[in-house]
Amino acid sequence: MDALHPDDCAMDDWRAALAAGEPFEKEARLRRADGEYRRFLLRFVPLRDERENIVEWYATSTDIEDLKQAEEELRRREARLRDAQMELAHANRVTATGQLAASIAHEVSQPIAAALTNANAARRWLGALPPDLEEVRQAVGRIIRDGRRASDIVGRIRALVRKAPPRTDQLDINEVMLEVIALTRSELRSSGTSLQTQLADGLPRIAGDRIQLQQVMLNLILNGVEAISGSSETERELLISTEQDGPGGVLISVQDSGPGLKPESLDRLFDAFYTTKPDGMGMGLSICRSIIEAHGGRVWATTNLPHGAVFQFTLPPQAASAS
Repeated sequence: MDALHPDDCAMDDWRAALAAGEPFEKEARLRRADGEYRRFLLRFVPLRDERENIVEWYATSTDIEDLKQAEEELRRREARLRDAQMELAHANRVTATGQLAASIAHEVSQPIAAALTNANAARRWLGALPPDLEEVRQAVGRIIRDGRRASDIVGRIRALVRKAPPRTDQLDINEVMLEVIALTRSELRSSGTSLQTQLADGLPRIAGDRIQLQQVMLNLILNGVEAISGSSETERELLISTEQDGPGGVLISVQDSGPGLKPESLDRLFDAFYTTKPDGMGMGLSICRSIIEAHGGRVWATTNLPHGAVFQFTLPPQAASAS
């Protein structure tokens, strides 16, 4: 016992293990001749006589210090990798939001302009003789409505770009999708893209991180709009749909009418640093895959006949999700 590290030689623990009379193992630090402690896996097996009495114990000791250090280094590297992935995902969200800057400014300016119009109308009604208080009341109500709309838009943007640890909430996937569509509405309009939605009713709620899933949807929508913008097809259409996927899961699809995907790229689209864009970095879809797989789902792409591409991902039932 003198060779054991002081923190590992509590006699009560050893007595309890030996008193049970069953094989057991313990990890403990043993002191070498030079005074350094190394971790060992100690295994103990009793030898019994014909009356089942323990006559002696056999023990083996295996030096596991190098193994433990390797495990700890692996955990540190995994933690650093997770931190790097979070940093990269955050940068990707900020980049995507930057691409939407003009659209976001337009979305915010609309309710602000409407509120100013209603404020001027309310002032005119107040200046009338006699003042039309009912018209003023209605105008003030519209100002409040428009102010809340602008606040909601700003709130969604702040939520999307903020740097926060992942969290798990019970989500209505249609609601999450509509919030992203609201941010991209002006981008769709300016690119001449017609958006259609087919959102199934009664979908089960999904356990996941709202911001991360919105990032996936935002990336897929922007990719679809970019593909359509580079297409020679006269019809510029984007179809977003949701449906139930088995018991408790959901399937989300983003379908565009762009030039489509080359067969040789289908298996590599979600690989890091692989891109089909001249100025692309090849990280957006890779991050999407990481997020979806962290939620217990999967993501893939197929060709859309007669032209275009379909990006789909699944999210499993609540019990299977792990954000």
